[in-house]
Amino acid sequence: MTSHIGLVTIFAPDVARTVSFYTELLGFEVVSMFSEPAGNFVFLHSKNGNANIAIQNVATRAGKPTQMGIPEESGGLMLGFVVEDAGVVYQDWLSTDIELRTELSDMGFGRTFGATDPSGTYIQIYDIAPRAQAALKQIEAN
Repeated sequence: MTSHIGLVTIFAPDVARTVSFYTELLGFEVVSMFSEPAGNFVFLHSKNGNANIAIQNVATRAGKPTQMGIPEESGGLMLGFVVEDAGVVYQDWLSTDIELRTELSDMGFGRTFGATDPSGTYIQIYDIAPRAQAALKQIEAN
């Protein structure tokens, strides 16, 4: 399996303030097509790189499978690794001693599951559906 960090999710008690920090001080831009209109989830992309940050409101994350149970005391952080096929990775990891936090689930634009690394860092493994891949490539080209 090969992967790369495709997303860092930050669970924030104040989404607007956190978004302002990353946009105004670090040069990220809001990508509205991957954000929720209500502002509970805001997708940011680096203007000069391929880094993506998702700012998720801690109060609205409970129903999202890979986000449940991540304590705010951990800094409210989850690293997301993009893989070619999350289902294959999930099946492979079932036979290991890796702690799988969630089952494989469909997130609309791909599939995902949650795990922890050996040091307890919360991670998300996901793949991206072809239509979403095309949209991300368009964003990265700009």
